[in-house]
Amino acid sequence: MKFACKFSNLLGTFYRHGNLCFSKDGNSVISPVGNRISVFDLKNNKSETLPVSTTKNISCLGISPDGNLAILIDEGMENTYYLYNMILCMNKFNAFALDKSYYGPFDETTCIDWTDDSKCFAVGSKDMTTWIFGAERWANLIYYSLGGHKDIIVGCFFEKDSLDMYTVSQEGTLCVWESDTELEGLQYAVFYCRHYFNKAGDFNKLTAAAFHKKTHILVTGFASGAFHLHELPEFDLIHSLSISDQRISTIAMNPTGDWIGFGCSGLGQLLVWEWQSESYVFKQQGHFTNMNSLAYSPDGQYLVTGGDDGKVKVWNTNSGLCFVLSGHEGPVSNLCFSPVQSVLASVSWDKTVRLWDMLDSWQTKETLRLTSDGLAVTYRPDGQELAVASLDGEITFWNPQTGGQTGSISGRHDLQMGRKETVKITAKQSAKGKTSGIYNIKEHVLMKKFEISCNLSLDAMEEFLDRRKMTEFGSLSLVDEGIGDGDGVELSLPGVKRGDMSSRRYKPEIRVSSLCFSPTGRVFVFTAQHTDRDFTSTEGLLIYSLDASLVFDPYDLDMDVTPASIRQQMKKKEWASAILLSFRLNEMPLIREVLEAVPYDQITVVCSSLPDVYVDKLLNFVASTLEKSNHLQFYLSWAQCLLTLHGQKLKNRSGAVLPTVQQLLKSIQRHSDDLSKLCDWNIYNIRYAAALSKQRGVKRTAAESLSDEEEEVAMDSGGDEENIIVEN
Repeated sequence: MKFACKFSNLLGTFYRHGNLCFSKDGNSVISPVGNRISVFDLKNNKSETLPVSTTKNISCLGISPDGNLAILIDEGMENTYYLYNMILCMNKFNAFALDKSYYGPFDETTCIDWTDDSKCFAVGSKDMTTWIFGAERWANLIYYSLGGHKDIIVGCFFEKDSLDMYTVSQEGTLCVWESDTELEGLQYAVFYCRHYFNKAGDFNKLTAAAFHKKTHILVTGFASGAFHLHELPEFDLIHSLSISDQRISTIAMNPTGDWIGFGCSGLGQLLVWEWQSESYVFKQQGHFTNMNSLAYSPDGQYLVTGGDDGKVKVWNTNSGLCFVLSGHEGPVSNLCFSPVQSVLASVSWDKTVRLWDMLDSWQTKETLRLTSDGLAVTYRPDGQELAVASLDGEITFWNPQTGGQTGSISGRHDLQMGRKETVKITAKQSAKGKTSGIYNIKEHVLMKKFEISCNLSLDAMEEFLDRRKMTEFGSLSLVDEGIGDGDGVELSLPGVKRGDMSSRRYKPEIRVSSLCFSPTGRVFVFTAQHTDRDFTSTEGLLIYSLDASLVFDPYDLDMDVTPASIRQQMKKKEWASAILLSFRLNEMPLIREVLEAVPYDQITVVCSSLPDVYVDKLLNFVASTLEKSNHLQFYLSWAQCLLTLHGQKLKNRSGAVLPTVQQLLKSIQRHSDDLSKLCDWNIYNIRYAAALSKQRGVKRTAAESLSDEEEEVAMDSGGDEENIIVEN
């Protein structure tokens, strides 16, 4: 078995802390998730987590105007502003060089905004002031401070091509600052007017704001979950809506100003709202509390998770998005798919086991009643029996077809409780709580260890502690003021197991609650959660996949097996020999180059001359490449020839090739779903164009219109094969 698994994607968590950004084209929203970055494609409904991570939680991110560069800032920065300058020359990228340092506010920074020509910038702070600095050494502007607020500054925004600016504070006050000169004059801003959001006093503090300079639209979010749209500088209310009962942590607008992105850190929600049509473009949320269990569907297309919130979420592994199965009234403790049917079994603390039918819109097929809280559920390998473990120590067996109980085992007398003592262990031993391992059952040897996280914002991540922070009163690291969103850090209470734990920790700890392999055997996934919080940790649902291209792993290497010799065989048009040599070298780009160079009419000849061991390897490569390749018909021809010519031999070793066949079926099904939507759309457009061409220049009576409608209904029910002629 290969163990060269690399991080693939992150599901279950959409937003934690920090600001949101839209891409240059406005079709994607970029969200910080702990110490990683996730990109959500709003047009194609897909998500991707970039394979980079910081050492601490990301608190701020910025995207360059061309969309090719991102700057990330993690936790732990001071109240100092650094101006960096980047020089590009000779088609080489040079690192940023520090240009200036700025000092002004006495408290943490909350917002920054630049003028359009980058001559100066404004900084908002928690000390209720807004500071304007010159990016260059101007004679009439070094720095300038603006007051007028009674609470924390939430946002500061310059007008387009102007020094006029707006400042918004947490108590719900908007101040308009108007400059008496143009931008080139760089004169100080003068207070112009003030607007109050809470004139009626019917909502909470203002927590987030965003300003679109082209349309002069100001979007403000509040702690109650409501948001307002105003047109400036007249402060006319355009739109007002409540999207949640949790505080809005961040707001972002796309370049056109049509879509508004909201992030709610309390629930981990990420929403994109189109205010003109008043509809959601994107709305996703992870589990509100801990994620307890997960299971892969037999075809590998879906990943199902259960949490303490009583929800079962079904995730699409291709798009990264989910939908919810509701029905349980307690925490979902375990999940399991039937090996022979499209049925999902879920067990919960509400003393029930629910069977969900995947083919019937995920409806509840059967509900089994237990005598106590359910803890675990599993199917027999043949799928004809279901075993459920409950809190009272009973293991009950059920027939999933009839819903009747077939037997039970009382295991309460076999339980042996141990006594746990508080011990101090070294960092080497404590690493067992932060890693996931793969063991050889026969040899009882640890084969591979995977580290869950290296995020220093979590506790117990460093092997050695900083002795300079140790004092006679304790460690200085325990002095913490909160995460900066106004909630702070609550003190731990004694005697509780959830929420605030009995030990006094200011950092959360991480642990693995569930793990499983994909049916193909090339992907495994586990859930990680905090032990002292009532929500899923920033690590969320981590997927590790086996990508053979990341390592050099030849199959049958020899002195004569080189890329040059393989390309020499291609020039001689010895296709079978070139394919065998490429698989012996086992370099994926080279294998793809050889396969795509084979003429279409030679595929059958090449497949018939391959040895059995290379048939399995070629079929596995075709299954993995078909999912991402644009050459759909070409690779389908390879798969058809391999299965037709070697089908009987593959059937004899079906156990070994079953994961490959499942992966091939998954790829074909995904392409079929994508093409079917496009074909249906084209068919309806052609019908519409044909109907318009017949009506062009003809004024019809009411009777003719009725007959045409009846004819259209007959066409829809007539069958799939229709010949439509468009006359111009």
